[in-house]
Amino acid sequence: MTQSPKPLALVKLVVAIACGGVVVALMLFPAVGGAGLATKSGATVVADVSANFDAQTPSTVSTVLAADGSVLTSYYNQYRTPIPLAQMGKWVPKAIVAIEDRRFYQHGGIDTAGTLRAGLQDIMTGGVSQGGSTITQQLVKNTLLYQAKTPAEQKAATADTIARKLKEAKIAIELEKKLSKDQILEKYLNLMNMGAGAYGVRAAAITYFGVEPAQLTLDQAALLAGIVQNPTKFDPFNNPKAAKVRRDTVLAAMAKNGDVSEQDADDAMKKPIVLNPGSKPARSCSEAPSNGGFFCDYLWTYLTKTLGIPDTVLKEQGLTIKTSFQPSFQESATNGILGASSALGRNSSIFGLDDQRLAMMDVLDATNGQVLALAVNRRFGNNANDPSQTSVNYPTVPGEGAGSTYKLFTAVTGLEEGVGTNFVTGANAPYTSKKFKNNGKPYVVNNAGKYGDNLPLWKALYQSENTYFVGLEDQIGNMDPIVNTATAMGLWAPGDTTIANQVKSQQQASFTLGPGSANPLRLAVAYATSANRGTRCEPVPVTDILGPDGQPLVNPKTKKPYFTPGTNCTADVIPSGVADTINNILQKDVMPGNPGQTAARAYTGDGRQIAGKSGTAQGNASYTFVGFTPQVVASVMAYNPANNDPLPSPGAGEEGFGGGYPAEMWHLAMQNILNSYPKVDFPPPDPQVEAGTSATNSSGGNNSNGSGNSSGSSASSGNNGN
Repeated sequence: MTQSPKPLALVKLVVAIACGGVVVALMLFPAVGGAGLATKSGATVVADVSANFDAQTPSTVSTVLAADGSVLTSYYNQYRTPIPLAQMGKWVPKAIVAIEDRRFYQHGGIDTAGTLRAGLQDIMTGGVSQGGSTITQQLVKNTLLYQAKTPAEQKAATADTIARKLKEAKIAIELEKKLSKDQILEKYLNLMNMGAGAYGVRAAAITYFGVEPAQLTLDQAALLAGIVQNPTKFDPFNNPKAAKVRRDTVLAAMAKNGDVSEQDADDAMKKPIVLNPGSKPARSCSEAPSNGGFFCDYLWTYLTKTLGIPDTVLKEQGLTIKTSFQPSFQESATNGILGASSALGRNSSIFGLDDQRLAMMDVLDATNGQVLALAVNRRFGNNANDPSQTSVNYPTVPGEGAGSTYKLFTAVTGLEEGVGTNFVTGANAPYTSKKFKNNGKPYVVNNAGKYGDNLPLWKALYQSENTYFVGLEDQIGNMDPIVNTATAMGLWAPGDTTIANQVKSQQQASFTLGPGSANPLRLAVAYATSANRGTRCEPVPVTDILGPDGQPLVNPKTKKPYFTPGTNCTADVIPSGVADTINNILQKDVMPGNPGQTAARAYTGDGRQIAGKSGTAQGNASYTFVGFTPQVVASVMAYNPANNDPLPSPGAGEEGFGGGYPAEMWHLAMQNILNSYPKVDFPPPDPQVEAGTSATNSSGGNNSNGSGNSSGSSASSGNNGN
């Protein structure tokens, strides 16, 4: 039987590679079939080698920083934190070279003797062995593998073919011409899989021993170097005996290579493997420090949905994401919620971690929209058996009604239309709207308390009289401008028009009493617009997003940064004079010396000017308080997601209101948070806005045209106050 010429041809090919180089071999043997090359010509193999091979280390950890510079969380698929060779210590580089490529500093990318030996073995077995690959070749192979994005690319990067090895050899030779040996070794040691989810020497040193690479002892470094060949087989956590045998093999190789003495190697071999695992960077929001899990979750949604940054970019490109998260504010907000019941003299379990009732607080910078804290009486997590955990981000999603906090939008609209702060509607209780209907029937409104007759706007707002504001809606004559004001101030996210369209189409006068589902974050945005003198700032949880080069991360499609600070604000969505006037009125709801105020508990007692508005939904099933200074705003909302039972009051019993628990929570949190800000007064009210331009001082509802529907509240509304 005639012997196939292929083995002989392959022998010649391997010898040619060893003696004359890959390119020469391929020129001598332009078509070598079989043995995995699949009759592909040598010239084609060379042509397939990318001239733009990227030797950059792939998939590095992105770090998310809080405003104080502490780490909030990390994003990664592979735990890899590259460091310079100079920081890798004395032993790891020597150990790797000794066991993986002892002639590394002598060859030009291919070890001719090793390649010949491995090539002959390939011919005998009909495959491609792993032996004979230099550190440079391994760097090329694993870089191509980690950078592969498609199944086809991954298959090509691991194909058991001579063609793949030739390609890697060609790139290795070219790489040796571009990089120094130390640069190649540094990239290799930052790249390789070292088991237990650790990639690169720094991650491995921390994972197994809890130290930096420079602190590794000889025996520890040898252990890490030994893992590279087979991270599963030599995993010291799961296979300590095999790992020790491999470690000792590395130590023997180091002694043979002259890196250590025989005695030092023997001494190291006698040491047992002692692991001291360090912590990997936390990448679950449930692990975020300072109760920051809800902010962490909101941040991820903002980055991926609002900004459109792909998951792979966040998890693989080694970004630095600087956030607005204030750990101390978060702690204060959480403690304010959890501590309110004790401060009010009631059972501490009320609004505790295990209470099914929810209370949440959103803290924003009123001047720029930065989200500073997101708190709730829960821990962020997915354990269904732990009632204190939830993965629902309650501070950022619609909940229950916010009650009379929505009177802000009717008041702003009225002042914009010139009614003035002394405007009297004459809408005393019980009041039947002269403009709007309730499912075709008269819309009758009552108050949640006793009020004097014929209150002016300024007093009706801070004392929260329901009938006044339905009368003011009658004066305005249509719900559209009120809804437009709420939209402009940011009550709904841009593009979210569902509720706005519904209120407009049905002309729901009950809107001013806040019966519908409210998002506490958006409510904070709307009130921040008033605090910021009419400039609306969309909420942002980041201050900067930097690439691995320290420059702003650029969207490759738009060629612009994904995030540019300061582009989230829109000036003059309401007139500054109207905002100043509203802020002056709302101070009366909090500051001492104002009879009939609803939120005196929110006052921090330090003389600082604080404005705010409380709200209680129908049946006391939810309540809210939004308070603010010129610098910071916080909204507090509470409800029971399981039922519509009345919420607790500060005293004994139920039927609480927004000036009770929510105002107390705000007070407890903000007395600490506000210490970070200087005392700044609000600008004075605008005299022209105060005076108004309307000639009438009584309800103009009789002169309104058209009809409306107050669908969404009962025909006799009276509990949406305080």
